[in-house]
Amino acid sequence: MTTRNALVTFTGVQKTYDGHTLVVRDLNLEIQKGEFLSLLGPSGSGKTTTLMMLAGFESPTSGEISLNGVPITRTPPHKRNFGMVFQNYALFPHMTVADNIAYPLTVRK
Repeated sequence: MTTRNALVTFTGVQKTYDGHTLVVRDLNLEIQKGEFLSLLGPSGSGKTTTLMMLAGFESPTSGEISLNGVPITRTPPHKRNFGMVFQNYALFPHMTVADNIAYPLTVRK
């Protein structure tokens, strides 16, 4: 499949926090609709940073992120229509894992 058929596309995405050390280097990735994708790598390899950039919580230092061929790199998180589940109970420690995942989906209705 080509880029224009991809659901999510990372094109030349890079991220640095200090201006020197790249935590994500030249990421070129196409994710097709219905595709199941896992990001695997050691601690510090950029997995979480990549997901945070996709969700809009972090901005790439360079490159472009697109959804259905439309650039979303500068789109704020609340307009991206993505869900994100953190590794820990970042928002609702008193709720179960299922309740934490379900809550934003029920609020969205």
